[in-house]
Amino acid sequence: MHAADLQVREGRPVVGGVYVNGCGPYIFLLDTGSNVNLIETGLARKIGMNSTFQSDLASAVGKTAMLGSTGHQVALDAVKADGQTFLLSKSKVIHRFAPHVQGVLGQSFLSKFDYTLDLRGKRLEFGKRYPDGKRSRFRIVNARPVVTTSLGDLVLDSGSAELVLFGVDPDTPELAYMRTVAGSQLVGTVSRRLTIENRFFWHGDAIAMPKQAEPEVAGLMPVRLFKTIFVCNSEGYVVFE
Repeated sequence: MHAADLQVREGRPVVGGVYVNGCGPYIFLLDTGSNVNLIETGLARKIGMNSTFQSDLASAVGKTAMLGSTGHQVALDAVKADGQTFLLSKSKVIHRFAPHVQGVLGQSFLSKFDYTLDLRGKRLEFGKRYPDGKRSRFRIVNARPVVTTSLGDLVLDSGSAELVLFGVDPDTPELAYMRTVAGSQLVGTVSRRLTIENRFFWHGDAIAMPKQAEPEVAGLMPVRLFKTIFVCNSEGYVVFE
């Protein structure tokens, strides 16, 4: 079992000790809701990472064109993954809650492993576990894990600080901008109750987005709603504690 310390910034897990092509250590956000890795443009240049393609990065509020680079190695603790792809980003949105973060590790990296996010103990552990609790199967939509809940099929999204529901009109007249790397959109709030496998986990105000951002997904479920999450990519299930 390999482990790394976590910082939790506004409910989002951040980890140090990330090496890219042997360079580092760097500080990265762990984002289960992103199907790609991101790295700061300036850092990419510094370590000799050349852009080799251009691609659109999509989020719940829009998409933006970004340069990318392929064929890189990522190491965290004793865990390594080769053939990693990165999009190059200025990371302005991420820096609002975590100024020192230099990139994002998304499903391109995380999907290679079974791992535990211990939000209370602030630890990331790689390796198979057999925790108590109901196993919730997940399906993959756009390379991200999606879990069936009382609020619909939600993306398990450690990059989101709030529970977000798509295609839902807000209860409140107050509107604010939801901002992501790919854009921003006006949203409101709505009161909801979350259960998974008939087990209650949360009640409160969710972000209500009138636009149906993704046809196969009802919204985004942040990891901050749970104490610990075991993601078993090798067998396709997650255990929430």
